[in-house]
Amino acid sequence: DTYLEALEFSPENPDMLTTIGLLYLRMGENYKAFDFLGNSLTHDPKNPKTILAAGSIIQDHSDMDVALVKYRVAAVATPSSAQLWNNVGMCFFGKQRYVASIACLKKALYLDPFEWIISYNLGLVHLNTGQYASAFHHFSASINLKPDFPSSYMHLGITLSRLNDVANATAAYEKAIEMEGDFLFHLNFAVMLENNGNSDRAKEQFAEFETLYTELEDDAKTSDKEVVEMRQTLKDRFGM
Repeated sequence: DTYLEALEFSPENPDMLTTIGLLYLRMGENYKAFDFLGNSLTHDPKNPKTILAAGSIIQDHSDMDVALVKYRVAAVATPSSAQLWNNVGMCFFGKQRYVASIACLKKALYLDPFEWIISYNLGLVHLNTGQYASAFHHFSASINLKPDFPSSYMHLGITLSRLNDVANATAAYEKAIEMEGDFLFHLNFAVMLENNGNSDRAKEQFAEFETLYTELEDDAKTSDKEVVEMRQTLKDRFGM
């Protein structure tokens, strides 16, 4: 409210507009955030902080090409920004350009080796490209830097299962579920258990998944085709 009041006295101040946009972004109000960030860019179109924030919103809406255009402008002003290279790397990941993605993320990691999200993202890319040993390394590094992010443990569990380390994969899934009751955690855990011959426990995890899944909005249920397919596969396997 204080910033909004200040804006009344200086409605074209790009720094003020960006600050308010960033606050809305932290609150999860992306549309309001984008309005203020866009307004700021009309007055200062080359502000790297504003471009980075606006680009991240565009990126979240899967418009990778537009986001990359924005990031190119920011790169001229801040070529050593780890956050910028992280975002560019994830744009390339979204475009399935994995070699470029890894190159950008490694540059980001070089610039800021203690930023957990960069290691996490490198883990995601290596997991998607079947480089499980590298994925394990980066997810482990991410967890060491930020041990309270549940999704890191789920992806570590997926990675360990691909490396045939079922015992530690189980422990990783259990840790993720202990921290947060996310339907995806239960679904992936159920798949791993079923694939490794533990059908009874897989059915328990699938039941937990179903309880959480049925509470979702209809749009959320169908937004991820892979989840829909995995769910149907397990239902067929369990004769449901």
